[in-house]
Amino acid sequence: MCVEKTPWDQVIDFHGHTCPEISLGYRVAQIALREMGIRPTPSSELSIAAYTHSCALDAFQVLNRATYGRGNLVVDEKNQHTYYFQYTGTAEGLEITIRSEILDRLVGVHDYKNNREKQNKYLEAIQFILGTEEEQFCTIRKVTS
Repeated sequence: MCVEKTPWDQVIDFHGHTCPEISLGYRVAQIALREMGIRPTPSSELSIAAYTHSCALDAFQVLNRATYGRGNLVVDEKNQHTYYFQYTGTAEGLEITIRSEILDRLVGVHDYKNNREKQNKYLEAIQFILGTEEEQFCTIRKVTS
């Protein structure tokens, strides 16, 4: 019997472990998939620009099929959790920015020496990220280039 893995499981398998940043990426990737809709042409490809290096990028590679190797996932390091999505051959894109209140809740989440305490803080942060209302989680802005 073969069991199909959920998108969450696929992202975790690719990334190698569960952490708050991967849940950020998962949530943003899902929002982008919903907002961007179906690709405009069979040959168009989704390109993503990220403004920080983080574990979140692994979720984009799995769910949005954008990779460093193909060059359709690029990082312009500005230490901002802002992500820009655009299909090739189109003028309209989507900018998603994680709200600072969400990021503030993640400060210090990695600083625990006890593994059990760290795991509990990770789970609390992940539940918070995945359970927060979208309007409180991020801003979504359509952008025309």
